[in-house]
Amino acid sequence: MIVVKMKVYHCTNAEDNPIPVWMQMKTQQKKMPKKNEMDIVAQFKQNPDAFFPDFTKSNH
Repeated sequence: MIVVKMKVYHCTNAEDNPIPVWMQMKTQQKKMPKKNEMDIVAQFKQNPDAFFPDFTKSNH
């Protein structure tokens, strides 16, 4: 005989609805370094052709 237990969750009770494992934040998650947007703008102003190498190499 197989016994199946079911739990009824109530959406209004936060304690009754834990966050699923796949939605929880990982505590040891690697933080990506944030790029400063102004650095990218400065790079573009110095050498805009570097951002469009295929376009600048072709003879259109």
